[in-house]
Amino acid sequence: MKLQQISYARSINNNNAEYDRRKKNPSFGNLAVGLASFIENNGFLGEFLTIDTVGMMAPRTAQGYMRNSKELGHPNYKAGREELVRELLSGPSFFYVPLTVITLAGLLRGKAAKVQTKVLESFKSLMQKTNVNLKDANATKNNFVDTVINKAFGDYKNETVLVDRLKELMKQNLQKGNKSSDVRKIRKEADQVITKLNKANGRFLDNASTIKLGEQAQYNVKDFFKDMANYLDDFTNKAQKTDKSASEFIKGFHKKAKDLRNITNILAVSALSAFLMLVPKLYQTSKKFPGKDGLNTGEANDANNAAQAAQAPKENQVKEAV
Repeated sequence: MKLQQISYARSINNNNAEYDRRKKNPSFGNLAVGLASFIENNGFLGEFLTIDTVGMMAPRTAQGYMRNSKELGHPNYKAGREELVRELLSGPSFFYVPLTVITLAGLLRGKAAKVQTKVLESFKSLMQKTNVNLKDANATKNNFVDTVINKAFGDYKNETVLVDRLKELMKQNLQKGNKSSDVRKIRKEADQVITKLNKANGRFLDNASTIKLGEQAQYNVKDFFKDMANYLDDFTNKAQKTDKSASEFIKGFHKKAKDLRNITNILAVSALSAFLMLVPKLYQTSKKFPGKDGLNTGEANDANNAAQAAQAPKENQVKEAV
């Protein structure tokens, strides 16, 4: 009997084809598939926003619109709007305010501002071992990928085909002009490849999506791909404009990038704290609580009680005069 070699690359391609087929013809509807894709592509952020929207914002907003609707004869638009504004300003703001600050820093000062400090330190060590060509961005990116592959998978003895495929995906991830859908597919396949690779070599069996670049430097492969793309884009753009030597530029670039990231973190925390102080003032969109709209009986009783209280002193004065 002849044994044939298992082709993991073919299996991965088949998985991608099956994924595309299911995406075009979803079994549970476009909404369910879209929601699952949103959670998968955005990690904890997607999970939190989904739970907050489905479990908190939607039912509370619906309850606001239905409050006293029978008495009013129509939905309580004011109460519903107030609930919606309240929910939008509270939970999601914990993510969107810091993300906005980080995004603005990336646009104004370079994409390295989006990379965490500990990752920048790891990338600095890798770049110092890379054959850097400051004037050739593509050469620098390809050489950096080679350094990463040798560092992370130099001692992986099984399934070298998977290592080569991961290397190819890293280079595709760094290409300019990629559509967001293409980037998601590349990173999704990278997650599949490294999972197979780690399992084939008996590594990180509890979290097979891990890429290790040192004793303490362990990252999720999707996050690593994202950070590497932002880092190298900023590094190569600025490298083409410098007259320094490679070693001097690497040292100066990482010092500025690290300082910028620390400042960005402080600004993000400050912005979130300031926003949360304003939230209570923005909660109530009406002069009076709209939840009481439609309760005419209660309002009439309150008015009668107030009138009686105002009339009581006059009656007492008349009795005393008599």
